[in-house]
Amino acid sequence: MLDARREDLGRMLRAWRMARDPALLPGTMPFRGHRSYLTQLDMALLLGVSERWYRALERGEDRRYAPEMIAGVARILDLSPRQTAALHRGTGHQPPQRGAAGVRPDAALLDLMHQQRRVSWICDQAWDVVAVNAVAARHCPWLAHPDANAMTWAFSAEAGYQLRDWDTRWAVPLLTELRLAWQRWPDNPRLEEVVRTVRRESGVAELWAGTAEVDDCPGDEARPMYFPLVAPDPIDVHLATYTRFDDTALRWFVLTPVDASITFP
Repeated sequence: MLDARREDLGRMLRAWRMARDPALLPGTMPFRGHRSYLTQLDMALLLGVSERWYRALERGEDRRYAPEMIAGVARILDLSPRQTAALHRGTGHQPPQRGAAGVRPDAALLDLMHQQRRVSWICDQAWDVVAVNAVAARHCPWLAHPDANAMTWAFSAEAGYQLRDWDTRWAVPLLTELRLAWQRWPDNPRLEEVVRTVRRESGVAELWAGTAEVDDCPGDEARPMYFPLVAPDPIDVHLATYTRFDDTALRWFVLTPVDASITFP
């Protein structure tokens, strides 16, 4: 017999899904037709689970849903902090505790990001990705994953496919950014979690211990990235970071090729 509270949560989840416009997603899957809402199959495909498993969530069935799945649902549906907390609690998980919790980009910032014909995305203080444009989803599909975090991905084994000359061009600048943020926002528990995750990666502990004296402007230098849909060889890019005036909660990133003739299809 279904629990009344879980069943009610399932009804709310269905309403949230039906209210989510597929056109607002970064285009990570071919939505068929011109629907104004997401189907249960769409959600299952975006989350990487079976349609039956996702359907059980909306039915209010008491299953062991992974916290990553629940976090993915909240991100795909762009749930508010209260909706996100209700979804986590209703599925047996603690709501995420993050600095600047629930902050989301406003319409103007999102519009600027989506206008870019370059790889562009928005992160919070802990480098959790909160929005990506269609170009980023096409050329850096990891950015559009429901639980994407730019730093944990950058220090994972798979990052070397795109971030070329990792040891000499990327590792230290990125680690510098992470360390400075860690010092700047000591009360952000999510950032603390990201730092712990990165430091557990192979070779990072030694790099962390040996690179205390580094440039505090690590984003200025051009660095090589590989985009198989753009060029057969890696291209040099600048990674620019923008923030709104007096706002430390969100950061807007734009990847720009050094060679101005290079475009992203």
